[in-house]
Amino acid sequence: MSSHNFSSHDKLTVAEFASLFRLDPQTIEAAIEKQRMGTPKTFFTIPELAKRWGCSRGSVYNYLRDAAASIIDFASKGRKGKKLVPLEVVERIERQRTKKFN
Repeated sequence: MSSHNFSSHDKLTVAEFASLFRLDPQTIEAAIEKQRMGTPKTFFTIPELAKRWGCSRGSVYNYLRDAAASIIDFASKGRKGKKLVPLEVVERIERQRTKKFN
């Protein structure tokens, strides 16, 4: 292996980083994902909510409308753009839609 002086601006792929420590790249990827999961999200996008709730994006918009939810919309009026839904809204909708299984 060649000698290299790394700077704080150098970038390594996951595979390169794993090889430095003789680890499986999947182990590194799992650790990264676990770290990400440890940081709670404060906002969700519409596609993230569709995946979380196992439904279409259209259904997410319907659930948000039904709940009279306030969201952050970065689009100009009448334009499509990124929308963010606060965690508090997501949790409220999930509480409202949670029912006992009989």
